[in-house]
Amino acid sequence: RPMTAVRAAGYTSRGTKFDPLNQGARLTNAQKRDELNPEYQVRELESQVNQMLEESATASFLGQYATALEKAKEAGKRERMLCKHREQTGLADQVNTELTFAVCFNLGYQYEMNRLHSEALNTYSQIVKSKQFPQGGRLRVNMGNIYYEQEKYALAVKMYRMALDQTPNSYKDTRYKIMRNIGISLMRTGHYQDAVQSFESLIDITVDHHAAYNLLVSHYVLGNCSKMRSCFTKMLLVKHYDPERDDDIEPDHTAVFRVGPFPLDELRQELHARQNQANRLILTSARIIAPVVGNSLVEGYDWVIELLQDQQYVTLAHEMEMDKALQHLHQRDFQQAIALLKEFERKERDLQARAATNLSFLYFLEGDLANAEKHAELAVLNNRFNACALVNQGNCYFMRGDPERAKQVYKGAADVDPDCVEALYNLGLAYKKLNSFEEALSVFKKISYVLPNNTEVLFQIGQVSDVMGNSRQAIKWLELLVSKVMHDAGLLAMLGNLYVRCEDDAKALHYFSESHRVCPTDVVVTAWLGSFYLQNELYEKAMPFFQLASRIHPEEVVKWKLKVALCLRRTGSFSKALHKYKQILSAHPDNAECLRCLVHLCTSLGRKMEVQAYESKLWKVDQDHQRQTGSTMACFGQRPRRVGYDSVKSSGKARDEDWELTDDLLPI
Repeated sequence: RPMTAVRAAGYTSRGTKFDPLNQGARLTNAQKRDELNPEYQVRELESQVNQMLEESATASFLGQYATALEKAKEAGKRERMLCKHREQTGLADQVNTELTFAVCFNLGYQYEMNRLHSEALNTYSQIVKSKQFPQGGRLRVNMGNIYYEQEKYALAVKMYRMALDQTPNSYKDTRYKIMRNIGISLMRTGHYQDAVQSFESLIDITVDHHAAYNLLVSHYVLGNCSKMRSCFTKMLLVKHYDPERDDDIEPDHTAVFRVGPFPLDELRQELHARQNQANRLILTSARIIAPVVGNSLVEGYDWVIELLQDQQYVTLAHEMEMDKALQHLHQRDFQQAIALLKEFERKERDLQARAATNLSFLYFLEGDLANAEKHAELAVLNNRFNACALVNQGNCYFMRGDPERAKQVYKGAADVDPDCVEALYNLGLAYKKLNSFEEALSVFKKISYVLPNNTEVLFQIGQVSDVMGNSRQAIKWLELLVSKVMHDAGLLAMLGNLYVRCEDDAKALHYFSESHRVCPTDVVVTAWLGSFYLQNELYEKAMPFFQLASRIHPEEVVKWKLKVALCLRRTGSFSKALHKYKQILSAHPDNAECLRCLVHLCTSLGRKMEVQAYESKLWKVDQDHQRQTGSTMACFGQRPRRVGYDSVKSSGKARDEDWELTDDLLPI
C-alpha cells in the first residue's frame, strides 16, 4: 500500500498505554492553579507532617526508639515550617492546634522512650504551660511517671495530684489509675498511712487486685492484722477472669451453640493473662500474711488455706499447703514438714512430684540416703523433666560414692533446665571427684557467667586451676574472691602459698600477714611468718611468732622455744639465750638438740666447766637413744670429740650455724 500523509483516526505511531486514572495526561490549567493555591500547599504540608507522625509511631511500636525519635524530630521541624508558611500566606487563623499538640506530645513521648528524661520533661512542661492546649494538663501523669522512674517520689506525687485535679470526673478509669499511682508513690516515700487512705478510697470505688494487694502490703508494714484479713477477703471476692465463659451466650443455651472448647483467640489470651496476674497477686498476698495473721504459724496458714478453698482457689490452696510445709522446714521442724508433704501423695500427679522432691531433700539433709533416693526416684518417675528431682537423685548417688552415675544424672538435669545452677555446680564437683579437671573448670566457668559474684564458684575455679598447676590463673580468681570475702583466713593463706610457689615473697608475706591478722591461732601461718623473718635475719620480728606458736601448738613446744632461743642468740642476747636454753633443758632433760645448743653457746661464752657437763649429758642421751632404736654408730663406745673454745673461735660463725642448717626453718 502506498504511503500517504493522512493517518487513521484515533491511532498514533507509538501506540497508547493503559491509564484508567489518566495520570499520564498533562496538567490542566485548573490543576496548575490549584498547586499555586496557598491552602493546597498547606494541606500538602499537613499531609507530610501526618506521614512523619505515623512513621514515628510505627517505629516506636516496633521497638526502634532511636528511629522513632528521629522521625518525631523531623515531624516537629515540618510542623514549624507549616506554621511559618501559614503566617506568610495570611492563613494564621487556620492553625491546626490538634496537629501541633500531637507533634509535641509524640516528641516528648519518644524522648521518654529513649530515656532522655530531661528533654522529655522540658517538652511536656511546654505543653502543660501552653494555654493553646487545654487538654495538656493530663500529661502531668507522664511527668509523674518520669519522676517516679528517677526515684523522685515526692515530685511524682505532686504531678499525679495536679493531673487528678485536671482530669474530669467522667474519666473514671483514668482517675482510678492516677489515684493508684499516688498510693504507690506514697508507699515509696514511706508514708504508709497516707497510702492506706489513698488505696481505701480506691477500694470504696471498686475492688481491684492491684489496689487490694498494695493496701494489704501497707497494712502489713503498719502491723494491722485485722485490716490484713479484711483486705485479703475483699481481694478474693473480685470476679474471676474466666476465659471459658461467654457473656454473649445465655447459660441455658450454651450446650446448643458450643461444641468442644472455645478457640484461643486474643480476648481469651488476655483473660488468661489477667487471671494469671491475679493469681500471682493473691498467692503473694497469702504468703505475706499467713505467718502473721494468726496466733501461731499453723493457725495463720490454716485460715488462709480455708479461705482460698471456700472461694474456689483450690490450686492456690495447694500452693499454700506446700508453702506451709516449707515454713516448717525453715524452722527446722523436719518431722512436721515431712508429715505435711506426705499428704500430697494422695493428690494430683504434679503435686506428688513436687512433694516427693521436697521430701527427698529433707531426707538428704537428715542423712537418710535410702528414703532420699526413694523419693527422688518417685519424683523423677512422676515428672522426668523435673530438674530439682534429678539433682536430688544425683546427690544420693554422689554421697554413695558413685560420682560417675551422679555425673550422668546431673547432665540430664542440666539438659532439662540449662539455667539450673545447682545441677551445673554439682556436675562440676562430680568432674572434680573423677579428676576430670578440664571439664570441671569448664563447668565452673560457665556458672560464673550466670553468677559472676558467687563466692563458691570463684573458689572452685581457683582451686581447680591450682590443682592443674596454673598458679597464675588460680591467683587471678582467688584475688577476685578476696575482694568479695575479705576476712577468710584460709583463703588468704591459700593465696600466700600460691605466691610462695611463684617466688613472690612480698605478696606472700602480705597475704600470710593478713591471714594471721584475721586468725592468729593458725599455727601453720604463724610458723611461716616466724621462719620468713628468721630467714631474712629479722630476729626481733620472728620471736613473737615463735612464742605464739609455742602457746597454740604445745605438742611441739620444744621446737618453738628452741627457735625463740636461737633468735635471742642471733640478736646478741647471749645471757637471755642461755637462760632460755636452761629453761628448756630443765623441762625436757633428754632433749639432745637443746644440749647441742648449750654446748655451742657455752663454748662461745668460754664457760668450759659447763661445756664439759653438757657434753657428758649429751653423750648419755645419745647412748640412750641408740640403745632404744637398736642402731649402732661407727663411733659407738667413744665419747664425742670435745669442742674446745679455741677451735670454735677459729672456725668463726659458719661452725656456729651448723645446727641451724639441720633444722627446719624454711617457709612451710
